[in-house]
Amino acid sequence: MLVVQADLTGDFPRSEKLIEATRAAARGKISQTKVDAVFAEDATSLVELQKSTSLDTFVDGQLNWQDLFRPFSELFTGIHPGALTRWFDNNTFYRKPVIVEKVTFRGSRIDEFFRHDMLPSDARKKAILPGPVTFAALAENSAYPSLVDLADDLAHALRETVASLQRAGYTYFQFNEPALVAGGATKHYLEMAKHAFEVCARGVAGQTMLQTYFGDAEPVIDDLLDYPVNCIGLDFYATSIDSLAQHDFNKELGCGCVDGRNSLLETATDLSKFVAEVKKRLDPKSIRLGPNCDLDFLPEVVAEKKVRLLGETKAKLAT
Repeated sequence: MLVVQADLTGDFPRSEKLIEATRAAARGKISQTKVDAVFAEDATSLVELQKSTSLDTFVDGQLNWQDLFRPFSELFTGIHPGALTRWFDNNTFYRKPVIVEKVTFRGSRIDEFFRHDMLPSDARKKAILPGPVTFAALAENSAYPSLVDLADDLAHALRETVASLQRAGYTYFQFNEPALVAGGATKHYLEMAKHAFEVCARGVAGQTMLQTYFGDAEPVIDDLLDYPVNCIGLDFYATSIDSLAQHDFNKELGCGCVDGRNSLLETATDLSKFVAEVKKRLDPKSIRLGPNCDLDFLPEVVAEKKVRLLGETKAKLAT
């Protein structure tokens, strides 16, 4: 029997109350203590949502992350936040990481950005991290002679991050790598990525996942399946089942079947039929249901409904 699990794959949208509190604090209108109280309300609501939908691993929603890279300006040496830059083909932006010196893991402040204290003590905890190649490719490199050297040091720093998170109780580690599918990765680029994952993911005492989105994974799927991770996550709004049918899925498949960039709601019936087709055509080792990308492109109320759809779909597939 095929094992089907479900969890979230990225940022969850903040409530309007938290957005307003954050803006007010930036203007000096309220204290950080009041912002923290609203943040705790949002985090508690997200935990209850994950419980009520029977998700299999729990995330904190990255509610205090401005973007995928910003926390690492604090967690790693050698990185400063730079100019606002468009996040792929979305109408959202990130601060481009500027690499000014050697990147290493600082070993401090990690509890500020990975809020395991907000997650149930008995839950499987999942940490979401930038992949080393996407991190390197989207940074402004002012310190390293090559992208390969930068990706290697980022991979080592991420490996130390994972080790620290394991001590905090995390058992599942997702590395986001949209740059591997978003446009024309060369063989050299893919080999660089394989080496980076040999560093940051091989031998981890827990489950590891390479999550792709915003692009068709078929041109690089054989390379991805050769990387030392337990699960490959695919955006099925950018990748067709037909194009993957001839590939040997020897890993768990992250099935990005809920669209995080479209407010149109899927149905549990349609999603369960789609997942059944994935099982039939691709025959992966197991399936992990999730959004195809972060949900913070959506209003909070829509994101919540999409999470509930994941739980409903998982329940349908179990009957």
